[in-house]
Amino acid sequence: MTRRNGGIIGVDNIPTVTTASGMWSLQSAFQAIEDGNWPGLTVPIEYLVIAGGGGGGAGGGGGGGAGGYRTNYTSSAPTPTPKGSGGGGPVESALTVTLGTAYTVTVGGGGASLGGAGNDSVFSSITSTGGGGGGATNANGSTGGSGGGGGYRSTSPPSTTSGGSGTTGQGFAGAGGTFSPVQAGGGGGAGQLGQTANGGVGNYSDITGSAVQRGGGGGAGGATVGNDPSGVGGNTGGKGSAGGVSNGPGQALAGGGGGGAYYNGSSPGGSGIVILRVPSTVAAVFSSGVASRSYSVAGYNIYEVQATSNTSQTVTFYKNVISAEYLVVAGGGGSTGGTNGGGGAGAGGYLASADTAAMAVVKGQAYPVIVGGGGSGVTAPNSATAGSGSQFGSIISSGGGQAVYTTPSTAPSGGSGAGASPSGATLLGGEGNTPFRSPSQGNKGGNNVNSSPFPGAGGGGAGAAGGDGSGSTGGAGGNGKSNSITGASPTPFYAGGGGAGATSQGASRGLGGTGGGGNGGTSGNSGANGAANTGGGGGGGSNSASQTGGNGGSGVVIIKIPVVNTATFSSGVTSSLTASGGYNIYTVTATSTTSETVTFS
Repeated sequence: MTRRNGGIIGVDNIPTVTTASGMWSLQSAFQAIEDGNWPGLTVPIEYLVIAGGGGGGAGGGGGGGAGGYRTNYTSSAPTPTPKGSGGGGPVESALTVTLGTAYTVTVGGGGASLGGAGNDSVFSSITSTGGGGGGATNANGSTGGSGGGGGYRSTSPPSTTSGGSGTTGQGFAGAGGTFSPVQAGGGGGAGQLGQTANGGVGNYSDITGSAVQRGGGGGAGGATVGNDPSGVGGNTGGKGSAGGVSNGPGQALAGGGGGGAYYNGSSPGGSGIVILRVPSTVAAVFSSGVASRSYSVAGYNIYEVQATSNTSQTVTFYKNVISAEYLVVAGGGGSTGGTNGGGGAGAGGYLASADTAAMAVVKGQAYPVIVGGGGSGVTAPNSATAGSGSQFGSIISSGGGQAVYTTPSTAPSGGSGAGASPSGATLLGGEGNTPFRSPSQGNKGGNNVNSSPFPGAGGGGAGAAGGDGSGSTGGAGGNGKSNSITGASPTPFYAGGGGAGATSQGASRGLGGTGGGGNGGTSGNSGANGAANTGGGGGGGSNSASQTGGNGGSGVVIIKIPVVNTATFSSGVTSSLTASGGYNIYTVTATSTTSETVTFS
């Protein structure tokens, strides 16, 4: 028993953000309040909430409208105009949040092609409306945060279509289409009405410390080859198409409207984003389905929420903050062998505080920690598997794309994309940085060659795209990236792509990328595995049905905190600790479930 609590003899009272029962001395209460451990404490918060952009319309279709754009942050004087909320709206009112209270956070996805509506983004009571889809031929644009552009008129009367309306304080209306001249309308933007053909421009904000323009409307599609040009997207809006030129999707993480198409196709809208800015003494803790990045600017912690797995995700704010550096690498993809050999698999996604900033974490809060396994390599015609994702808090990297024996027109995507396998057709490497993250988590795989000896391609790496097949040589895996978080010498590389296997027509193998990428198999041999705990992609097997592709290397999570602080892991975590240069460095090499956690003190 101790004589505390204002002189009362008894067990010590321990306050939290939700309860502080008992009797307290003024000194103890003031100290708890200063530490942020007292019920009902509030802090100011500034936000920028942008919804997903609408998809473009087809067949001389209108551009998609930008996602609704709302902010209570006042950008600095040098920031270009337009700024403030969309549709000419003002900067919204100041907002506070209560420490320890969970608030809803949702990032809206972009609308599907063929005029799909964008999805809403939400923070607490702030909802930005998804962008309206662009209209197809003879169809009006849809309403939304910003309105979609109308499709062109193929008959008259009537001689026009209408653009969709924007939402007050979020975005502008789209432009209508016409019969003469034959022209579809651009999608509305946060900062401007949709234009004849062109999308409306977006708004600027420097909430992250740099002025960035977001929320542009999609450009319209031209009606026919050589007749009335397609529109240019409004900065982050997708470009329209005409004469067979590809139209473009709205920019991800900016709510850009998708570009309209001159014929059947069109492009989707870009995903939205939620950006939150709080004092540097405050940290955000997100639920497990949130992907974000964080950084610090002049006394503030800034959180850029890039994706949410569903509409039930939350963010809770606390004080009692420490700084954690991190490296999160996902598992590399597995590869395949076969009569023609296999392409190299993609590396696991790579996300590091060295590319952005350390993350503010809260003492006493449990954060998810997952180390993704490497994908399985196989013999043809079995299917290799992609790598699994890794996670620390809201930092989520995606598994590497798996190389496949019968490659579709484009190989599988992932944190880094798989290389195209050898084939009698020209095939493209899989896309990297899928799903989209900023900074990028990886690169695309290489393309094969459709001529003898049919060399395959390498998988993408964190630092470079996978090599294309060339001449009689299979593509090399893309190199990974170096990271000095552990202080090891020489500085280790992570997330290299797998090399392509040798072919029966005489193409030689490709080597794996620096950072654990597996080498492709030489003639009659299997591909090499990606290195464990690097996220390296598996190497392609060679020209024999009995030869396998390499397994992907498992991922890794490394956390670096001041030596005065410690990390405690749940029972299913395999980790090691190194103390160096005033820091405790924890290397997590495996987790037994996807429910493992780390808590800091």
